Amino acid sequence: MNAPVQIRKPEVAERLRQLAQLEGKSITDLVEEMVRERDERLIAIREADIQAKLASVEEIVAHFESLPIIGPLLTDEDLYDKDGLPK
Repeated sequence: MNAPVQIRKPEVAERLRQLAQLEGKSITDLVEEMVRERDERLIAIREADIQAKLASVEEIVAHFESLPIIGPLLTDEDLYDKDGLPK
């Protein structure tokens, strides 16, 4: 376990004390709750970002799949020689 956290800015320490007193909690419980809430918020933002990116990818794939096929489809023989090297 690491050493205890130390707040070096007196105004921050005082604000923590005031908030803890207002909420009827210890400073440790207050900080724990604040960290948990911040963590949950960041996870939710990250998940929303991932879902937005996935939706964009799905939209691009759907558009690509909707395009008509023009010309014959290429095979491996069209692209590679008998040794497997690109033509």
